[in-house]
Amino acid sequence: MSSRLETVCGGGLALTLCWRDGFLTATRLDWAKDRPGDPEASAQAREARAGLSRLARGERPHWPPFVLDLSVLSPFGLLVTRVLLETAGFGRTVTYGELAARCARPGAARAVGRVMARNPWPLIVPCHRVLGAGGRLGGYSAPAGPGLKKHLLGLEGALPDQSWHAS
Repeated sequence: MSSRLETVCGGGLALTLCWRDGFLTATRLDWAKDRPGDPEASAQAREARAGLSRLARGERPHWPPFVLDLSVLSPFGLLVTRVLLETAGFGRTVTYGELAARCARPGAARAVGRVMARNPWPLIVPCHRVLGAGGRLGGYSAPAGPGLKKHLLGLEGALPDQSWHAS
């Protein structure tokens, strides 16, 4: 098994890509701070860097065609991930409860929240677009937490009026 890490920076964000045998197994999103980008970045990582730069300008990022390692998801996690990708595009948000209902599991908002908290691919699988009831910002499992979630939603023009209620 071959593994590698690549970090790309753009627009003040750093996205670390974790690869194993050609599959994207995880991403880590944080503020770029003083992190240099990987000078030996793969073609997909260079496309991801361009995506970060577009996002920083408030534009749709157009991620490269990553092959995600879906084996790390439970059947419910896979369903939630697929429905999120299909229904919460750039600049659109959904609540945990709405996402549960779209998965034909009304009342499973907390279970959806657990799936989002364990999302191995922040930004690529846009868990930052999932909000609490009433448009509350809720948590964000990326290292920079809800402040980064708020920043991403602002870049997409999707910040709810109540977003200052970080819960």
